Amino acid sequence: MPDKELPMISCKRLPGREKESCRDNSTCCEAEKTLARLYGDRSIARERCLQVCTQVKRIDEEKLTAEIKIFKAVADVTRLKILKLLSGGELCVCEIMLALKRPQSSISHNLSILENAGLVKERKEGKWCRYRISDGAVIDMVSLAGRLKRK
Repeated sequence: MPDKELPMISCKRLPGREKESCRDNSTCCEAEKTLARLYGDRSIARERCLQVCTQVKRIDEEKLTAEIKIFKAVADVTRLKILKLLSGGELCVCEIMLALKRPQSSISHNLSILENAGLVKERKEGKWCRYRISDGAVIDMVSLAGRLKRK
């Protein structure tokens, strides 16, 4: 295949039509032609194009934005360490500061990012702020990330 960019597949499904051809969308039609050249079979290309097009339609952009926010929040070593600490139970900012040997401003900033992403919750106790993991799924997410194979 030459160094030519593949066409993007983005066709709209009309309400009430379960199966349709992407032929009414020129970009998708171009993608189908490209797939036909790659597979060498027009019917396979049409089937695969429809399958990919259906998957593209299932992507919820708002949900995607929320998911990106979560991944950005955990893509920092300090924030990941905070999550791992909080997986053991609720902690106050001063305890997290001592454990990570970081200044209060840094810990508070990182906790605010984690809270904004919905990963941790804050509880006021007098003048103290105590933090905890917002949902068990957060602990699962961190555990699963650790189990992924590294290359």
